[in-house]
Amino acid sequence: MTAEIAILNRTAVALAADSVVTLSDGRRHKTYDSAEKIFEFSRYQPIALMIYNNAQFMNTPLEVIIREYREKLTTNTFKSLVQVWPEFEKYLLSFKRGQEDELDHFRGMVLREVKEIKSQVLTYVLSSMGKRSRKPRESVQDFIVRQCGLRKVEAEQSPLKDFLADVKPEQFREIYGAAVIDVAKGTKLEISPDIETALCDMMFAVIKSNQKSAAFTGLVFTGFGTEELFPTLSSVEIDGVYFNQFRVLATNLIDIDRRGETAAIVPFAQQDMPERFMQGIDGEFEAALESLCLSMVGQIVDQNKRAFRNGKADLIKAAVAEEFRDGLDRLKKKNSDDLLSVVNHLSKKELGEVAYSLVELTSRKRRYSNDLETVGGPIDVAILTKNEGFIWVRRKHYFDIALNPRYDPKRNR
Repeated sequence: MTAEIAILNRTAVALAADSVVTLSDGRRHKTYDSAEKIFEFSRYQPIALMIYNNAQFMNTPLEVIIREYREKLTTNTFKSLVQVWPEFEKYLLSFKRGQEDELDHFRGMVLREVKEIKSQVLTYVLSSMGKRSRKPRESVQDFIVRQCGLRKVEAEQSPLKDFLADVKPEQFREIYGAAVIDVAKGTKLEISPDIETALCDMMFAVIKSNQKSAAFTGLVFTGFGTEELFPTLSSVEIDGVYFNQFRVLATNLIDIDRRGETAAIVPFAQQDMPERFMQGIDGEFEAALESLCLSMVGQIVDQNKRAFRNGKADLIKAAVAEEFRDGLDRLKKKNSDDLLSVVNHLSKKELGEVAYSLVELTSRKRRYSNDLETVGGPIDVAILTKNEGFIWVRRKHYFDIALNPRYDPKRNR
């Protein structure tokens, strides 16, 4: 995992990122604490790219691909920042790769689903032992087929818009069916023709859903287009390539303007500490507090059933829940608005200091708690402005610059 932050106002953009990164193909994971996550995307325009979660694309480090793409850019390529991702997407899709590179990611998703089904089969078999029933017990094969069908229906409840809309299940099985069966056989799952079909149909639904795998990659583009006076941020989360289409899970656009949104603090990956700083509370604590409040109200109402007849008890519980959420949202918005009103007037240097502090705060929280240290290492900080361009404020090096006089920092950014 990682912790990253982007802070924007009408003057500049500040980026900060820790150095822990995960290299993954969906099945195997390896973490390092010396990774680069912030890159100068163009030598000719003030545009940066920040990456999080999986730092590989088709078994190639993203930093290699980004630097290769940067060499191909010429001056004034992008009039606006929203043009950056579509162009980079084309480059990634044209990146030389084999079918096995694509299947590595897919196999990771299949493995997770098959393991879950195997766990359900074990529970079913153990619960059926020793039971006597007049009805014939469902066979394990029928149980697996039924569970695949239930998982398929669940995945179909949250589809990705327009993703693989023209692809038929038969086409999917033709290309990916063998990989599904290989993974299932590798886990010793019982296989039959009906199970093979059910597994493939289930995986087709999962791939078309918004379920996130462990090997997704987050890309954050920010900076200035040639025709933009104020900065823009565009982020996208990608999770594999299927039928030469990116499986895009989420997108976000922050467009700083003179009268609309004039400042923004945008955390990525692990967001609990930035959320506390910005809103006064993080999502996990908010959920626990809401559960506690509703539980107390429920107990009071249930203990006075005579006073709440004709369904009034449920109405009161629902009203309290709605009022709690509305009140908490108002408090969070006030806290966030007060902070953004200050960020709106921060200098370039102060933007960098705040960005650094938020990542450092997350790192310290992981270090001095029972949580795994998924954030750590040196923190890199970069500032982008319309005139000065991309400026490093803090940057780690794997070598001593004094010992390498031939190193050209402008060329190797």
